[in-house]
Amino acid sequence: MARAQLFGIPVSPGIAIGSIRFMHDMGQNEQRHISPDDALQEQEALRTAATEVRASLAQSMANVPEELAEYRDVIAAQMELARDPKLLNAALARIEHKCICAAWALRHTVEELCELFRSMDDPYLRDRAQDIRAVGLRLRECLTGRQPRDRSQSPSVLTAEDLSPADVMEMDLNGVLGIITVEGGPTSHTAILSRGLHIPALVGVTGLLENALENETVIVDGLSGCVLLGPDEEDLARYTARRDEYALWENHTRRNAHWPAEMCDGVRIRAHANLESADELDNFASSGADGVGLYRTEFAYLKGELPSEEELFREYAEVASRVAPRRVVFRTLDVGADKMLRAQASLREPNPALGLRGIRFCLRHQGIFRTQLRALLRAGVAGNTALLLPMISSLGEVQAVRRILRELHEELLAQNLPHATNISLGVMVETPAAVMICDALARECDFLSIGTNDLIHYLMAIDRNNRHVSYLHDPLHPAVMRSLKRTIDAAHREGIGVSVCGELAADPCGLAILLGMGVDALSAAPCSVPGIKHMIRQLNAVTCQELAHSILMSTDVRACRHMAYEKLHQSLGPELAFHTNSLLHQGQP
Repeated sequence: MARAQLFGIPVSPGIAIGSIRFMHDMGQNEQRHISPDDALQEQEALRTAATEVRASLAQSMANVPEELAEYRDVIAAQMELARDPKLLNAALARIEHKCICAAWALRHTVEELCELFRSMDDPYLRDRAQDIRAVGLRLRECLTGRQPRDRSQSPSVLTAEDLSPADVMEMDLNGVLGIITVEGGPTSHTAILSRGLHIPALVGVTGLLENALENETVIVDGLSGCVLLGPDEEDLARYTARRDEYALWENHTRRNAHWPAEMCDGVRIRAHANLESADELDNFASSGADGVGLYRTEFAYLKGELPSEEELFREYAEVASRVAPRRVVFRTLDVGADKMLRAQASLREPNPALGLRGIRFCLRHQGIFRTQLRALLRAGVAGNTALLLPMISSLGEVQAVRRILRELHEELLAQNLPHATNISLGVMVETPAAVMICDALARECDFLSIGTNDLIHYLMAIDRNNRHVSYLHDPLHPAVMRSLKRTIDAAHREGIGVSVCGELAADPCGLAILLGMGVDALSAAPCSVPGIKHMIRQLNAVTCQELAHSILMSTDVRACRHMAYEKLHQSLGPELAFHTNSLLHQGQP
């Protein structure tokens, strides 16, 4: 039996067995009061540390290999943070006014900024707190005089409060067996980087720093989300066998990734990929995806200044041309004014999740929105693009966008600029209001896309990052299941397609239920697509329909979970363990 078992969020599948290596010095943070006369010295120490960190990050950026070139931008952003007034000036002021040492003042400032980002609703933006935390860790090591950890040790499992691409670039990547961190989420740099490198990884591991010991053997299960510290011989034998079995299965799904996603009885489903930026196009090409079901456009707005129409056009045109002839669905800007770093003055909203975000923000700030739409229309000239509107809650919002598109069409025509003249327009169904008027939305739109993550968040009236209520984030809740069915049926009555984006699409239980409800397409991270397609090829449409019907008729979530497991085990057998299956094993408080 293992000495301890911890749990986290699996963000990159696989199983790793090795010894723990802490990425950063885990010593206590320095907490020292100073005299007013020492404040200038401490402030100068912080400025010097910032200069050293920028130099260190520049060296890390130079070490980034071409196949990971997208992380140069991430490291460059962290270099800018190391001189950002929001970070440095706030820490310098704390040193002077509170008479505390630079390391202590820095820690308070980093925590304050990270908390601001954690309160943001969009998971991608929320995880940008990782950049602030990564810079803070490097500054802390400089301030306390601790030497950077030896990056050249034998293969091991990286363990840290948090990791950034710069941390990983300083290491021999062949020596990284797995990654486990306290912080981070599915869209954090740790998650994206580990998936790109095919390294098993867990983030959000509770109790990690308190329980893990340097050089201790650890098992990282990136499938079920558990960490075994100090495993015994029986644990090691069991997980070694499971690791080898998973590797064979994963290689098989990748080799067959370009086979169609067709169920045993001939029903074909489109399996799409979600992309964060154009840098993920290589992953898309190898995933076997039938298209891009969701391209997030927010990244271009987080680089300091608002992007120009030409910058956006070049990005969107590259994506469209490289995905062609397959379709790419561009989701329009899904941030609020409180979330745009230096691109827009912040609005201090008491509850950003219910505030000016998504389409609400875009219709309020039409200058920003029209620039993006012009770029999207121009990039759509190839005929394989579509627009997706986020955070829709009324029919009037869709009609307002259609009016703007007509006006922009006239502008582009007058300027003799080639552009899409009849681009497909869809909406994200992710609010209870959108579910209730999905029939009207289906008549107004060309397709619907259900965003399950936010839909559950709003239906259940919870913050899924609040550990006190996170157990209520249950896709099998009758309200969620009935909302999905209502939306899918409404789309089909109007003769339009409906897709599902979100974690539910990659979960075997969620996938089977969605197929049974008649969904037309699924969209997930590129690394999940081969496994999804492989699973679809082993399922039967009639079996999925029976499962969906039974679950829709039930109000007993535990019984539904048991029923789903039994049905899936009959179809998938032992392979069920190789899929992300958090829904099947989700516990109750």
